[in-house]
Amino acid sequence: MKNSSPKADVRYECIRILRTIDEEEVFAQELISECCSHDDLSERDKRLLTELVNGVIRHRLSLDTLISFFSKISFNKIEPWVVYALRVGLYQIIYLDKIPAAAAVNTSVELVKKLIRRADAVKFTNAVLRSIGRSIHNKSAHESEITEPRKALHRRENTWCTFHSPIFPDPHKHLSSYLSANYSHPEWLLKRWIGRYGKEKTIEICKTNNRAPGVFLRVNQRKISIEEFIVLLDQKGVTSHTIRNAIAVDDIAVSEIPGFAEGLFFVQDISAMKVAEFLKAEKSLTVLDLCAAPGGKTTHLAELLEETGRIYALDISFKRLQLVKENCLRMGIHNVSLVCGNASENRAPFHIQFDRVLIDAPCSNTGVLARRVEARWRLKEGDIHKLASLQYSILKTGAALLKSDGYLVYSTCSIEPEENQDVIKKFIDNESQFHLDAEEYYLPGMNAGDGGYMARLCKRQVHN
Repeated sequence: MKNSSPKADVRYECIRILRTIDEEEVFAQELISECCSHDDLSERDKRLLTELVNGVIRHRLSLDTLISFFSKISFNKIEPWVVYALRVGLYQIIYLDKIPAAAAVNTSVELVKKLIRRADAVKFTNAVLRSIGRSIHNKSAHESEITEPRKALHRRENTWCTFHSPIFPDPHKHLSSYLSANYSHPEWLLKRWIGRYGKEKTIEICKTNNRAPGVFLRVNQRKISIEEFIVLLDQKGVTSHTIRNAIAVDDIAVSEIPGFAEGLFFVQDISAMKVAEFLKAEKSLTVLDLCAAPGGKTTHLAELLEETGRIYALDISFKRLQLVKENCLRMGIHNVSLVCGNASENRAPFHIQFDRVLIDAPCSNTGVLARRVEARWRLKEGDIHKLASLQYSILKTGAALLKSDGYLVYSTCSIEPEENQDVIKKFIDNESQFHLDAEEYYLPGMNAGDGGYMARLCKRQVHN
């Protein structure tokens, strides 16, 4: 499909982005940002585009469950463009309140007319969406009104959409498949969580993952104080509040926040902000950031060092390393050296040792599924064990580069024990000169931030 589109045709851009994400495995936020940089979309259209793309990806399995139930054609035989048009139309009907159902149906039908130009495809799209619309009993039922779970789909918080027919699996007989269809997560992942956390906690994790995540700012206090930045936000009409050492801003695109180009802040989740501080980075130290891109923790470490010492930021991707460079320049940071290299299997290109080592390891992203919307559908069950092997290899690389009496922090944005506690336990069991100094583990939404894990290891000095 060509990239050209009618001016400000948000839904056209939306399904183009959705299909590109599936076929090319790019990141949703990158395509949304690219599209929103164009002048032919108003701020209102940009917000709608962001809502539609992220919402359709998050709720994809729930949407497909409804489409499959009401379609007379097997789901895997429906033409791809029709599937995307149905998802976008249905997302608006079920999950949005300000767009009339008739308008959602009509815009999806018009998209199919433009994209496929066949009467049967247009008729099919119209029939499925209208059939689902007619089947809705109450779009905004309260949780207390739900008497038949098979007829109800969770929308948000305590609000459900109820249907005249039983559509979803019976939770009493097939709990994991019911939760999977209703809360739109892969069933294999939910089985893991149910076994570890139980039903209610798993539901809470799913609900958190299906909400738009908060936008948190780490203020660059070398350039402006938190108090001064809050005044600046207030002057620009941006609603905000402080949470620990961060600022949370309400429902706004990053491009609309004053001070970005000037490096007054870095967008970073409050859980991720803990990691650099956890490393005990002190002035004049030499620090290695082994998996540095895009530079959030690198720039935070630089701020903590107060432009003293030196940080070596390594990443395997030269392209992503450029993001670190851009962020350092924007934030006014000059004590970072960029190195492109492989952090696994002792292949890091260093011949010195470091006072501190940070390993923010590549992981399954199960703690940040609200933020990395496509991750839940790309992850496979076997990936977790493969990632744990890679993580252990990177940890060994980082540990070999640490000075005696130095500290190493290992962190992930995963909530899977195989990638976290199990990696650390295996390492400590095999490396007697290291001991676990401290660790933290948090589930999504537990402290308003993302889920994840971090462990601080100390390397004992070996005496002969």
